[in-house]
Amino acid sequence: MYGHLGEYGGVENVILNQTKLLRKVGYYAYCFFSHVNPNLLDRLNEEETSKYVRYYFRFPAPNNETVRLALSIPLAPFIIRFLEGLEVLICHGYSPAPFLGYTLKVHRKIPYISYIHFPPRFLYLESWLKKFWNYTFTRRIVTSLGWVVNPPQKILDRVSIKHSDFVLVNSRFTGRRIESIYGVKTLVCYPPVDTSIFRPLNNGDIKGIRGKLGFPLILSVGRIVPIKRVEWLIEMIKHVKEEYPSAMLAIVGEISDENRRYVENLKYLTKRMGLLRNVKFLGYKSLKELIKLYNAADVYVYQAPREDFGLGPVEAMACGTPVVAWNDNAGPSETVIDGKTGFKALPYNIYDFAEKVKRLISIGKECLRDKLVSFVCKNFSAENHLKMLIHVLNNVV
Repeated sequence: MYGHLGEYGGVENVILNQTKLLRKVGYYAYCFFSHVNPNLLDRLNEEETSKYVRYYFRFPAPNNETVRLALSIPLAPFIIRFLEGLEVLICHGYSPAPFLGYTLKVHRKIPYISYIHFPPRFLYLESWLKKFWNYTFTRRIVTSLGWVVNPPQKILDRVSIKHSDFVLVNSRFTGRRIESIYGVKTLVCYPPVDTSIFRPLNNGDIKGIRGKLGFPLILSVGRIVPIKRVEWLIEMIKHVKEEYPSAMLAIVGEISDENRRYVENLKYLTKRMGLLRNVKFLGYKSLKELIKLYNAADVYVYQAPREDFGLGPVEAMACGTPVVAWNDNAGPSETVIDGKTGFKALPYNIYDFAEKVKRLISIGKECLRDKLVSFVCKNFSAENHLKMLIHVLNNVV
């Protein structure tokens, strides 16, 4: 269960993949949301996940993200009437999902597991990052009503997490923060990467991409939103270009009404810095196209500050591509090992980030490929994730 399926980021990826993995080994699993963005339906159909996506919100209300999220908490006792027959809930994120789990446990004695990807950002995000988080209408509403909403929201949030039968987290970094905030014990359950899908391809499969985008190819994949600080990558490529004039930064991510203004600002910055030949916004890419891009890239870059985990770097490594990320003791610090899976740059030093990128280009990915694939298989495979989930389920059901 999760509040809404409004975008296709790391959290949504984990939820849908968990459901697929559990169904694959015989569990009767579905994922529930209050609202599903209609623009995502094609992608859900493409990846054959739409058949087990359900709405937990069945009251006559506008199919609007803000409205349904706002009503989910006060209507929780009524919502659980539509969740008959469940043996356990895995509640992702923060309220309303864990609060619905708590309500179900109180009224129906059904256990629930909280899987936390990050602390509630509108409650606990560092002040210097909060302004970048507040980029959608829903988030602006929450922020503007903060003095009214935050105190009771914090109480509900704490009650919901503290009464969970288990609290899973996506990284040790997230675990430390959750234990500090809520005073609960956590178990690290890294997000799953299907290494049968994310894997190295033959050179013939990626020849066309390399020919089209050039060398060296530097890849970024993810949501193009202000909190990810994509502008840092544009500043970075300017430094890389000094040594590699043909360097190409390929930015993959959906462009929608919500982030269009930010993307336009990034494009203007690209033009102003004279980098139109060195930066391309590729938009949304299918899973097959994405895997080819991961394989074709010489370096994968992950510029988001204080990221709780970061799925993109691990997917890139599974395809044999090394990574540059920040050495800020956040999630990517657990996946990027200096000299083995990539390099970590001085926090938020654009010049040092560019130097690390150039260093990986000069080393060449070929000598790191086998180590990268082995590292992901050992630590972040779908099999490892499923094993942890089943262990926890067996202890609550």
